[in-house]
Amino acid sequence: MKELNFEKYEKLGLTEIVEDRDGRKIKRIKDWTKRNDHRHHAMDALAIAFTKPSYIQYLNNLNARSNKGDSIYAIENKELHYEEGKLRFNAPIPVNEFRAEAKRHLSAILVSIKAKNKVMTQNVNKIKTKHGIIKKIQLTPRGPLHNETIYGTKMRPIIKMVKVGAALDEATINKVNSPAIREALLKRLNEYSGNAKKAFTGKNILEKNPIYLNAERTKTVPALVKTVEWESFHPTRKLIDKDLNVDKVVDKGIRNILKARLEEFNGDAKKAFSNLEENPIYLDQTKKIALKRVSIEGVLSAIPLHTLKNQAGKPITGKDGKPVLGNYVQTSNNHHIAFYYDEDGNLQDNAVSFFEAAERKSQGISVIDKDYNRDKGWRFLFTMKQNEYFVFPNEATGFIPSEVDLTDEANYGIISPNLYRVQKVSRIDKGTSASRDYWFRHHLETILNDDAKLKNLAFKRIRGLLELKDIIKVRINSTGKIVAVGEYD
Repeated sequence: MKELNFEKYEKLGLTEIVEDRDGRKIKRIKDWTKRNDHRHHAMDALAIAFTKPSYIQYLNNLNARSNKGDSIYAIENKELHYEEGKLRFNAPIPVNEFRAEAKRHLSAILVSIKAKNKVMTQNVNKIKTKHGIIKKIQLTPRGPLHNETIYGTKMRPIIKMVKVGAALDEATINKVNSPAIREALLKRLNEYSGNAKKAFTGKNILEKNPIYLNAERTKTVPALVKTVEWESFHPTRKLIDKDLNVDKVVDKGIRNILKARLEEFNGDAKKAFSNLEENPIYLDQTKKIALKRVSIEGVLSAIPLHTLKNQAGKPITGKDGKPVLGNYVQTSNNHHIAFYYDEDGNLQDNAVSFFEAAERKSQGISVIDKDYNRDKGWRFLFTMKQNEYFVFPNEATGFIPSEVDLTDEANYGIISPNLYRVQKVSRIDKGTSASRDYWFRHHLETILNDDAKLKNLAFKRIRGLLELKDIIKVRINSTGKIVAVGEYD
């Protein structure tokens, strides 16, 4: 096992030379054992396969062989031989050949872990009535649909200072806070048929061609304009204790009160926020209004569980006449990430939560939406779920998976170094952009070692779509054979 792994670790400087008790200098991999490689199971199986019952009998009675008579000596004469003055078991084939053959087979092993595909389980509920037993088929989710915390919803302004230039399109101008500046910018933009580059750069740059805000021409549009955009966020109520993150408290005044309390106790949250009954934190000292719970920032994206209702049980409607939604929750882990090519041939991704997958399953439609944005020219490629396998290209070796027959067992030796299992996936929308964090673990790795030196060897961490462009999804069965290439059911 060490021979199979030594070269790649040596290139990373993760090997060392140690001296054994006989004074021999031995090369080894730092902080590594054969248990770090899934193939140790196959190696153990080889040892067991070539172990005869007579070997076990001989070893069990080795210390007492003088009392066992001819039977132990018969095994010794048949199954063992002397080599360099020591007894050795007879190998099934010459040892050097055995090692080479074992190494060849071990290097071509592909490890398979069952992917977590199930969304719902079909159960039959039996209800006993006076008319007999009624059977009802019920779909039960195979995991939590959402996290336990319940959130509210609020709006807050996002204020930015934007330069008047080529990037100032109509959508951005409509966010300008000042009505006068907004109208003046739109007027200039419309004069040039919505072309911001012509309207605000070159000869029309504000220094050369100012935009006046009054007839007297005493006020002009500044080089930087303030834009305001409202976004919804979902706060939650939290008890004031040592675990409270004061910086996440929504109300600025309350946040300052809590920070002042922390300063009194030299930043020790345990002392500052304990025993609040005897030493309360007052919001209003004169009215004796004490703080026990505060609203903190929760999550940016959440979904409502239901509409709010009044005491009579009727839905509450807002100013727009629509029902008011409430009790927001954050959906649990992603079920899968779906990948597509857009109309321009660029790779795009879409995260589908377990909640959404369960909802689609309960409606009797496919969990995987292969028609997502098809009207915009998008084309479905594949999905990515935990414990699914992908073959990556390798610049260093020149390995390109699309040029190799991945189902041919003769190629497993070159596929193995580039085969990775999906460990965890995360994709969070942030306005017009997205934050991605995709983790892959090499299929032979048994432990989760995230040492930066092992990146692209033991694991891959990918935060952009370009690095995923040429990967190929494969399905590996329980015997370690690639049985499907690309998306499969």
